[in-house]
Amino acid sequence: MDPQARPILREVPAYVSGRRHAAGVPCDVLLASNENPLGPSPLALEALERARLGWARYPEDDCADLRQALADRLGVPPACVAVGAGSTALLKLLAEAYLDRHRLLVCAWPSFPYYPVVAQLQEARTVSVPLDGQGRHDLPRMADHAAAASVVVVCNPNNPTGTYVSKAELEAFLDRLPDQVLVVVDEAYGEFARAAAADYPDGVRWVREGRRVAVLRTFSKVYGLAGLRVGYLVAPAEVVEAVRRVQEPFQVSSPAQAAALAALEDSEHVARTLQVVAEGRQRLHQLARQLGLGTYPSVANFVWMDVRRPAEQLAAQLMRHGVLVRPGPPGTTWVRVSVGTPEEIGRFEDALRAALGASG
Repeated sequence: MDPQARPILREVPAYVSGRRHAAGVPCDVLLASNENPLGPSPLALEALERARLGWARYPEDDCADLRQALADRLGVPPACVAVGAGSTALLKLLAEAYLDRHRLLVCAWPSFPYYPVVAQLQEARTVSVPLDGQGRHDLPRMADHAAAASVVVVCNPNNPTGTYVSKAELEAFLDRLPDQVLVVVDEAYGEFARAAAADYPDGVRWVREGRRVAVLRTFSKVYGLAGLRVGYLVAPAEVVEAVRRVQEPFQVSSPAQAAALAALEDSEHVARTLQVVAEGRQRLHQLARQLGLGTYPSVANFVWMDVRRPAEQLAAQLMRHGVLVRPGPPGTTWVRVSVGTPEEIGRFEDALRAALGASG
């Protein structure tokens, strides 16, 4: 670490992506990053080809066309929508706008590991509230800490467990919080949950009602555009304006904007994705039951699986079979398995059975 860099950087853990866990081991079955098993929409690919003529020009800085399309779809004014280089970039911008060394962020744990990182980069404090016994956010305990918080994050459905909190539970949670708290609802996997659970809440509803809620969504998952890095934020206009003040110019490329606009219109591709994911998720749960392994009831495009032995060890064994999954935090026995194609799930099953046999 450069001694002239900010001292806080010595304490901030580097984010480790799913592929970095492979550490140079060749893997062709990539089930570590919750990507779309069908890839991008054909309409998005066509839009990318058409967009090539404009690549020498800077992109539209405020993503006006995409923001308008999202606003129309969601029933909010365009001033309530921001677009960024993935929902993670927008999360970091929210932290830059609302956190400093005098402020507090509250989140659940285990959850998306980038939440405490963005707070730490702002030298803010974090309270991480353990999940309840069903792998879900313990909203009452989170509310107990929220009175002192500037930002509270609810990952719904939760990454890595795939569980969710219901509409009624989240409504009751919001009712308990002081007015000044900004509640960030991360719905990166929300499309999968809406298809799987009738009582899954639509966070944008609370934005329309004027609540102090900011909803994060992405084109990386159900739309299959992870490599283009485009996500969006739906929030009160004053929150969006604060985020825009700290956002660097031209953050979202022209190809990303064009592909996202086209992907929004491809309802057939989304429907096929949801079907493939639902079938694959069921297959992974069934496999876990057959092998006597634990899972939580996921509504996302991944399954959190208790493999009954050190997660890092099992993940390394799977890599030797060319299969990459995401191990849980060090010292745990859980791995997160993305839903892949039927063929990829078959490869995972064979590798898992071989690894468990070798271990046991």
